[in-house]
Amino acid sequence: MKDSVACRRRHILGAAERLLRHYGPGKTTVADIAKAADVGVGTIYLEFPSKDAILIALSEERYATILGAMTSAAEGHGSHAARLARILEERLEAFLGLMEDGAHAVDLVHCGACPAIHGVWVSFEERQQELFEGLLRGASSAGVFACDDPARTAGALLQAFAAFAPPVLYTRATEGIRDELGALLELVILGLARR
Repeated sequence: MKDSVACRRRHILGAAERLLRHYGPGKTTVADIAKAADVGVGTIYLEFPSKDAILIALSEERYATILGAMTSAAEGHGSHAARLARILEERLEAFLGLMEDGAHAVDLVHCGACPAIHGVWVSFEERQQELFEGLLRGASSAGVFACDDPARTAGALLQAFAAFAPPVLYTRATEGIRDELGALLELVILGLARR
């Protein structure tokens, strides 16, 4: 029974995601999702109390994938500086990849475009902060980075790299953006390096 419920839920989310990528949250209704999933509207409401709940579930999946890539980079091999660079590169590639998934694929990671997901975005920001803090704390303990307050420095890093994440990223031309990220990373890593 649990498997069939999970399968039905996944099926509904898949149909919703296809519609949302093409039409966006504003033009996609629960009835549209039900039709695309070939189920009744009531079946949708058995799994999700509202369209917002569907949007939140899809946004959580997207952010979990991005955080997974960032966490793998943080836990990988190499110097602290190399891991910091890979975290930010993975994040940028994930956000850029969404732009290729359809006209509205980015809406589920851009709370300005989809206010229902604001709480998911806040949670993602908190998790990023924790990830950066952990890396900075380790680098500071190892004597690699001069970082007296990892929490404050992690917050500053997030602010410095805000141009490479939604919503700012999706308002910019992407040509040369990887080079810009590299240049900013170089400055930040030089600034953090223990002298």
